[in-house]
Amino acid sequence: MPRDRQMRDLLGPVAAVALIAQLNPDLPVPGIEFAPVFDGYRELGMGVRLHLHQPAPGAYERWAHLIGSDDPDSHTNSNPTTRGSVVRRTYGTYADIPIEAVAFVPSAPPGAATAPAIDQPAA
Repeated sequence: MPRDRQMRDLLGPVAAVALIAQLNPDLPVPGIEFAPVFDGYRELGMGVRLHLHQPAPGAYERWAHLIGSDDPDSHTNSNPTTRGSVVRRTYGTYADIPIEAVAFVPSAPPGAATAPAIDQPAA
């Protein structure tokens, strides 16, 4: 049964995001959701979910490092989704607030050719 939550439960997660923004103003902005964070079936507490959709190279790793994850792919699913994305996922904390970082990245590297390029002779 879901636990009743109150607005005061958001104070810690909102303050953590505000502190991150103040100390890391150049960090890429993900989608941010304030919600209970679960690692499997275990609730880690009221926290922050970061959603990065096709982030710039290194952006997900920067977030993972910031939240104290020593393995950015600790919970990554290597199977592509129906939209062809791989879901990278890790957990950490910031200011004692649980944070889940999720990145949706293309299953093939950007710019990867599906067929070998054919060299055309110069005209």
